Amino acid sequence: METPSRSEKTSLSSLSIFAGGLLSILVQAIVLRESLFGRHQAELTTGIVLAAWIIGSGLGAAAGGRTSRHRLFWIAGIVILPILGFLQIAASRTGILPLALTVLPAGFTAGVVFIQPFAFDRPGRVYALEALGAAAGGGIFVLFSPYLLAGELLGISILFSIIGLLACRSIVPGLILTVILFVSQLLSIPEDFSRHLGSMAFCNYENVQIYPSPYGEVVTASRRGQHVVFRSGLLSATWPSLESAEQTVIVPLAASLPCAVLYIGSSPEEAGIITSWPGVDRCVTVVPERTLTEVIEYPGEIGIGDGRQYLADDTLLYDLIIVSAGQPLTLLSNRFYTAEFMKLLAGRLTPEGIACIHLWGGTNRLHPLEAELARSVALASENCFQWNRIIPISGLLLMVGNGSEPSFEGGLLAGRLDSLGVAGLYVNSGTLPYDLSEFRTAAFDEQIVASDAETNTDLHPEGFRIAHELWDFRMNEEGKTDLTIPAVGLFLLIMVAAALLSGKPLTSLGVAAAGFTGLSVEVITLVSIQAATGYSWVLVGAVTGIFMTGCALGAFWTDKGLMRNPARIIALSGMAAFFSAVVLQLYSIGFCGGFFLALCLLFGTFVCGVSSGGIFPNAARVLGAGSTGKIGLLDLAEHGGSAAASLLMPLVLFPLLGAVNVLLIATAWIAIWIIVHPR
Repeated sequence: METPSRSEKTSLSSLSIFAGGLLSILVQAIVLRESLFGRHQAELTTGIVLAAWIIGSGLGAAAGGRTSRHRLFWIAGIVILPILGFLQIAASRTGILPLALTVLPAGFTAGVVFIQPFAFDRPGRVYALEALGAAAGGGIFVLFSPYLLAGELLGISILFSIIGLLACRSIVPGLILTVILFVSQLLSIPEDFSRHLGSMAFCNYENVQIYPSPYGEVVTASRRGQHVVFRSGLLSATWPSLESAEQTVIVPLAASLPCAVLYIGSSPEEAGIITSWPGVDRCVTVVPERTLTEVIEYPGEIGIGDGRQYLADDTLLYDLIIVSAGQPLTLLSNRFYTAEFMKLLAGRLTPEGIACIHLWGGTNRLHPLEAELARSVALASENCFQWNRIIPISGLLLMVGNGSEPSFEGGLLAGRLDSLGVAGLYVNSGTLPYDLSEFRTAAFDEQIVASDAETNTDLHPEGFRIAHELWDFRMNEEGKTDLTIPAVGLFLLIMVAAALLSGKPLTSLGVAAAGFTGLSVEVITLVSIQAATGYSWVLVGAVTGIFMTGCALGAFWTDKGLMRNPARIIALSGMAAFFSAVVLQLYSIGFCGGFFLALCLLFGTFVCGVSSGGIFPNAARVLGAGSTGKIGLLDLAEHGGSAAASLLMPLVLFPLLGAVNVLLIATAWIAIWIIVHPR
C-alpha cells in the first residue's frame, strides 16, 4: 500500500508537484484574507482561520497518506480545492456555518494534495518542489490581490489546477477544467460570484457596488439618501452625517484658529468643514483608499494611503492635525492611537500647534471600558506632549500640544464662534456652553483618570484589546464560551498522539517544535508589520511566500546532505525567534523604525522556513522514504503544533503580553526540545 508501482511513480511530474503547492497556498491566502469580511477586519481572528486550515491540512495528510491510489487522490484534490475555495467564501460571507468549520474542508483537501507526491520521489526533493510552488502562490497573490475580487482570484487558481493536470498527463480532467474556466470567464461568473455575495451581505442597502483593493473589498452603498463605504466589512465612511462631522472638527478648529490643517480620515463632510473654515489657507485630507476618492468628492488637497506613513514622509508643519480614523478594532486603525504615532504627531506640529484625536464615549457617561480606552491613548501621548486634555464631545476628543494650552471652556469657544461668524447646525454658540461646561467636563475627567489602563503601543496594543472588549459588550457576545484555550489543548493533544503513532515520537515532536515556532514567528511578523507600517493584508501572501521560500531552501540542503544534524536544524527556528524578539524590543524602545523592523522580521520568517523545510524531509527519511502513512502522521504532528501556535500566539498572548514576550515563549519551546533530545 505504501510503495506505488513503477508506472505510477513516473506519472507525476515535477511541474505537477510544483503546481500542487502553488494552488494550495494561493487558495489558502485568498481564504485567509476574505475571511476577514464580517469579522470587522480584526487581523488577529485570522488565527482562527489559519488554525482551522492547518489542522485540516494535517488531518488530510494523515488520511491521504494511508491510500494506495496516490495519483488519483492527487488529481481529485487539485480539482476540488478551488471549488472548495468558492464554497468557503460563500459560507463565511453568509454566516451559515462557524468560520472555522467553513475552512476545514479546503484545508483537508490541501493536506491530501500535499502528501501524495512523497510516494513518488525523495522527501527532500518533493518538499522543495511543493515549497517552491507555495512561494510562487504567495507571490501571485501579492501581485493580483489588490486588483481582483475573490472570485476572480479563485478563477486564476483553476488555471494552475489545469497546468498540474496536464503536466501529469491527466488530459481529460484538464481539458474539462479548461472548458469550464473559459466559459466561466466568458460569462464573467467569477466576478459575478463576488458581486452577488457582496449584494447578499448588504441586502438592506441600495446601489451596492464592489471594488477590489489590498484590503479585500471596498463596498459602496446607499439607503434613503445615506451613503456608506465599507472596507472588508468595516464601516469606513458615511455621509451625510453633519452632526457627527461638526462635533468632531468644530471645537479643535475654534480652539486652534489654524492656517494649515492636516486631516486624516474618510468623511467628506469633516474635510469640507475644515476647508471652508475662516482663516484656513491649506487643508490636506489623507484618505486611506484610492477607491474612496473615486466614489466620494473630497474638497481641497488630497493625499492617498496610510495617514501615519504620510505624516512620517511629510516635511511640512501644521497648526492643527485632526485624526478621525475609526475605532481601534484593527491593528491598522490602532496605529493612530499609540505612543509611536504620538511621537510622529509632535514632530509635525508648529510650536503652538494642536493635535486632535477622535475617541469613543457615551453621551452622558462612559462605559468603564470607554474610560479605560481613553486613558490608554492619553497615556500614549504623555511622553511626547507637554499637555493633553480629553473633552466630551463627539464621544471624546483627545487634544494635545507642546505650546500653551488653549481654553476649552464652552462659553469662551461659543463667543469665538460668534466672532468668526460660524454657526454650525448642531454645534454652535448655543450648544457649546452645555457640551463643554465645567461640571460635565469634570465628571468625564474623573472617570477617565480613575480608570486602570496601560499605555497603548504598536507592539502591545492595549487600545486594540479594549476596543474588542467593547465590541463584544455591545454585540452581547460577552457571555459566549471562548473555545480558544480548549482548541489549543486539543491541537497539542493531536500533535502528541500523531508523534506517538509515527513510531519516532521525539523526532516527530522536534518537527512539531519547529512548526510551532515557525508559525509563531510568521503570525507575529504579520501583526507586527501591520501595526508598525500599516501594510495591508496583501502581506498574507508575501509572508507566506517568504516562509515557503525558506522551506524550499532547507529541503534542498537536506536532500543534498548539507543539513544533517536535526538538533541544529531545529535550533535555527529558535535562534530566528530570539532574533525577531530582540528586534521587536529595539523597535519598542525607539532604536529602529518600522521598515527596518519589517525587514528583520521577514528575515526571521525566512530562517524559520529553512528550519521547517530542513527538518521535515530529514525526519521523513528517518521514518522511511515512500512511507506516506508515517509521513502523513509526521505532518499531522507538525500541523498540530502549528495550529496551536496560530491560535495561542495572536489571539491570547499577543494582546496580553505583547510581541516580544510571545516570541520569547516560542524560543523557550525550542530550547526545551533541544534539552530533552538525545545526543
